[in-house]
Amino acid sequence: MMYVSSCGDEFLDVNVDPNNPADAPAENVFPVAVISTAGVVGGNYAILGGLWSQYYTQSNTANQYKTTDAFNLQQSDYQNSWSELYSGALNDYKFTKQKASASGNWDTNFMATVMESYTYQILVDLYDQIPFEEALQGNTGNVSPTYRGGQDVYDSLIVRIDKAMAMPISTSSAQVTPATKANDLLFGGDMNQWLRFANTLKLKIYLRQVYARPQVAEAGIKSLYASGAQFLQTDANVDIFSDETSRSNPLYEQDQRQLNSTQNLKASLTLFSYLQANNDPRLDVYYIPTTTGSAQRAMQQGEFETPTSQLSGATVSRARISPTAPVYFISEAESYFLQAEAVLRGFGTGDVAALYNAGIDASFAQTATTRPAEAYAFPTGGSFEQKLEAIIVQKWVALAGTTQGIEAYFERNRTGFPRTSTVRALNQDRTANANYVAGQFVYPIEGVTNNIFAKRLLFPQTETTRNPNTPTVVPITTPIWWDVD
Repeated sequence: MMYVSSCGDEFLDVNVDPNNPADAPAENVFPVAVISTAGVVGGNYAILGGLWSQYYTQSNTANQYKTTDAFNLQQSDYQNSWSELYSGALNDYKFTKQKASASGNWDTNFMATVMESYTYQILVDLYDQIPFEEALQGNTGNVSPTYRGGQDVYDSLIVRIDKAMAMPISTSSAQVTPATKANDLLFGGDMNQWLRFANTLKLKIYLRQVYARPQVAEAGIKSLYASGAQFLQTDANVDIFSDETSRSNPLYEQDQRQLNSTQNLKASLTLFSYLQANNDPRLDVYYIPTTTGSAQRAMQQGEFETPTSQLSGATVSRARISPTAPVYFISEAESYFLQAEAVLRGFGTGDVAALYNAGIDASFAQTATTRPAEAYAFPTGGSFEQKLEAIIVQKWVALAGTTQGIEAYFERNRTGFPRTSTVRALNQDRTANANYVAGQFVYPIEGVTNNIFAKRLLFPQTETTRNPNTPTVVPITTPIWWDVD
């Protein structure tokens, strides 16, 4: 069912075997690793996140993602993505760090550490426990690594980032080597941006555990601000894709080019209704109108078994996916919303309303649209929960524009926003349910988990078969360790 974009070396025309880069310069291996992460995060995980964040739903005229939309996953689903990240991205980051530190190239070592940490964070947020210290030892090392819990992984990632950040990183462009600049797909060797990326990633890691370990989260965030940490004011992304086979955006490559279809991912009424209710021009950026006219129309989440006699697929808007769109790791809008929440909680300094508005404005700028006058005003006089809900809901909307549905899915699990509706969005005759609040989540019509939303992925079949240390598989409705609120 799933596809993986595992052609980093081919894409970059690097004559290096990414699984055996013994003699390759660290700078040359690093971009191969980045493309490996981008291929999964911007491909399979963008599809997973887009469906589970209710940006998209499976069409009733196709069947590629029915099991994902219905939370009916098997252990074999997404195991190729797991393998790609471990044998590709993380293996190459480890090599890059070792090679770079041995030669005193602390810039490349730092970049690899940040991307390695980002990749591990995605994995542990999906699986709760993952191979960590004992992983990546190859066939001659420990082939049955133990699993570490998410809390321990989080703590270790902070330590790794801090350790790499403490090394003599270049403070000016003149100090960065030409090879490092040429092979940095994110910032072209601008180490100040990498420092901002690292700080923003740490901020996200701390906020994600704010309910499970409130004291750790508060102390960590306050320490960040006390140190004068600066956060991203631009996108941390890979923007090198072209409209060519094997060189296009991974989501486009996997969903449209490899499937030779544009009809699987349709507009979900959940996000669609929210944008429509607010006269939000991003609706026409996120979705492509029907093939039978110019009107935009959506499907309710998971109604892919609706007969075409009741719902013609040709009348439903489809996901707008560009072959040249970047893959975002942390977007500018996301950074501002993270900062807004930190300030709201009293852990950081700044103006929460200004940061909230900066996040919204960054999303409109990214989509080349104009924010309607007085739209999405910050609830200055509202309660803490009302303010937090405004921040998280606007983050959810913004992340749709950068196909970061996987992050929106994590944030909904953490905060409960957007809220879950108590009614269906549509009545049996497909007329609007008057009691439905636009933008609230509905349990997928064909869902198989007894009205409980998915919280994680299942450990891959390849792991349970080969590694006796793989934890017992639990249902996908079992919350991740930080999902306690």
